[in-house]
Amino acid sequence: MSKSNARTKKMLPNQLGVAQRPILGRGSYFALSMRPLQILMFLLPIVILYELGTMGVFGPVRDSLQAHQMLVRFFDLFGVVGLHLPALALVTMLVIQHILSRDPFRPSVMVWVKMVAESAFLTLPLVVIVMILKPGGGGGSEMVIQSVGMVGGADPSQASQVMLALGASLYEEMLFRLVLITLIHFLISDVFGFSQTKGFVIGLILSSVAFAWHHDQMFLLDGSIDFRRGFFYFIAGMYFGLLFLMRGLGIAVGVHLFYDLLVLVILPSFEA
Repeated sequence: MSKSNARTKKMLPNQLGVAQRPILGRGSYFALSMRPLQILMFLLPIVILYELGTMGVFGPVRDSLQAHQMLVRFFDLFGVVGLHLPALALVTMLVIQHILSRDPFRPSVMVWVKMVAESAFLTLPLVVIVMILKPGGGGGSEMVIQSVGMVGGADPSQASQVMLALGASLYEEMLFRLVLITLIHFLISDVFGFSQTKGFVIGLILSSVAFAWHHDQMFLLDGSIDFRRGFFYFIAGMYFGLLFLMRGLGIAVGVHLFYDLLVLVILPSFEA
């Protein structure tokens, strides 16, 4: 490996979108928040709440999240059937990552709190993007059209909207960032032999296109495309992808969750 390639590889994510930079101390918040154990601790409440919700613990909530169903069908291809398989796969992967990393088992509540705060803060640029692009043609409740894709229409109950925000943040990030970016990078860099940087850049762009196409709200009733909404979804996909690559899966899910809670639950509650 050449010196330039070795230097580039150091600056690129090597696990779960984690950018392991030498300038970060191993015990610093930014380093710890990108470790598998802390990502697992951060995501575990979201996983548990959503999976309990799909079981009807919090009421009759229909599982209408497209990303979750797509992941379930993906496992079906290998003959493994089960509604909760995506959650089990994510938790198992993080546990294995932690074991292989040989990190001590020291989950930190303070790191979890800081990750929540960072996710809330990093939601603000996405809100600014909405205010600039105005993909819904207005403000207030029009922001709701930037919410996640569903099957069979929306359930207006607040419990269903919270469940939708939990599931979308978790499984859209798992599908479009963790799975898709990693898969495209593998094909571009490892199979076709292009550089690591090109693999991640192409993965970022193509996953953002897929993320935009995934949202039915960009398609009008006559079958045409609302390019303003489509462009917003693409930019949002790029933003989530950059967060995944630079700050890891945990922060990407956290920002996605805060935004969806804002547009699906908080704003409609204030307007009501």
